[in-house]
Amino acid sequence: MAKFTVFLLVIFLAVLSLLSFFNKETVNITIWNGVTFESVPLIAVIFISAATGIISMFVITILRDAGRHIENWQVQRKRKKEAKVMDSFSKGLEAFFAFRYEEAAELFEGVLEHDHTSLNALLRMGDISFYSKDYVKAEEYYLRALEVKPKNIEVLLSLERTSEAQHKWPEAIEYLDNVLDIDSDNVTVLCKKRDIYEKNREWEELLDVQHKILKCKLPAEREKEENRKLLGYKYELGRYYVESGTTDKAVKILKSVIKSDKDFIAAYILLADAYLKEGDSKEAQDVLMEGYEETSSLVLLVRLEDHFIDEGEPGTIIDIYQKAIQKDQKDLRPQFFLAKLYYRLEMIDYAIDTIDSLDVTAFDYPDLHKLLGNIYERRAEYKKAADEFKKALSVDKPLLVPYCCSECNHISNDWSGRCPECRNWNTFILDVNEICKIRKRQSSS
Repeated sequence: MAKFTVFLLVIFLAVLSLLSFFNKETVNITIWNGVTFESVPLIAVIFISAATGIISMFVITILRDAGRHIENWQVQRKRKKEAKVMDSFSKGLEAFFAFRYEEAAELFEGVLEHDHTSLNALLRMGDISFYSKDYVKAEEYYLRALEVKPKNIEVLLSLERTSEAQHKWPEAIEYLDNVLDIDSDNVTVLCKKRDIYEKNREWEELLDVQHKILKCKLPAEREKEENRKLLGYKYELGRYYVESGTTDKAVKILKSVIKSDKDFIAAYILLADAYLKEGDSKEAQDVLMEGYEETSSLVLLVRLEDHFIDEGEPGTIIDIYQKAIQKDQKDLRPQFFLAKLYYRLEMIDYAIDTIDSLDVTAFDYPDLHKLLGNIYERRAEYKKAADEFKKALSVDKPLLVPYCCSECNHISNDWSGRCPECRNWNTFILDVNEICKIRKRQSSS
């Protein structure tokens, strides 16, 4: 490069010498009003012009290079600063995921000192406050993050989570709606919205959300599950209507549940309760009979027993039990419940005859021995009564057959249309053979 520069300089001087040989004239140059230089050699003018141009280019080059140098220096400085911030953030994340929240907070604060708009640092500081149960401070950080990026889904869900933790349900719903404005088919968010409505027993709003979930593209198995939940939520809405006295709406929605699922035993029972609340005993009886004929459920049979006894018609339920026994003689449960009914009606001889006809080896159920014990006690046959109570391995003598959940084996003395343990609907059965107790013992061993 230096040689090339010398070469150009030599060429320039040679051309200048040639021009000075052929141009010996002089000129007058006026540089200002009244300021004139006379008899200036033409070659001097050419030289000054060329020199001025060269110096100007040199100055421009120096300034340009200086500007580039300053710009590069600033970029390098910024990169070093960013690298330092990123290193602090990475260390902060390591501390955060190791649950060293104090150390992580210190590092993230350092990041925010350099860049107060760092979205990730604001989110993590909000998370630290949230996990420390300082929901107010967590909300402050999340709101700062929202100012940085108003349509960020993670920020909106973090704010929803904080509102939910503070039981600010309307605000939580609002944040979820903001997410759905961005992504209307987000099933996870729709499910979160549905869960909030369920917690607050807002069944009508919940059903609207459930229909939206079903409109989303779901795997076949998931769609089947969500349709099952739809019936369950309709049942809950029906129960809400019954409890609030709006029985006409309850009847309408419960009929739609039964139409969709003929085996929904809980819906038959609740629909009968709705009719009873209206004072329509005949309709209640018809619903229970329809349900029993459709499902052959012992739960409905026992409910019919209570109904006919309340109505003063024990003969009708006795006939129903006897028909059930004749229909399936291998199923000994109706025979046991008939004996229990006879005992309840104080028809002791009929009760003992019914039990005697039972194959005890095939139906060795503790409550059978409790029933026999009570019968013998009524007949003043105390030794036999004591023997039966011993077989039942119990000193008390209740004749209560518990309900149990066919899904999770939860046992309860009270009927429920929805299992309080696993939250599934229509799963309660009568644990006549203590199947649930056996399963629970097996799972715990």
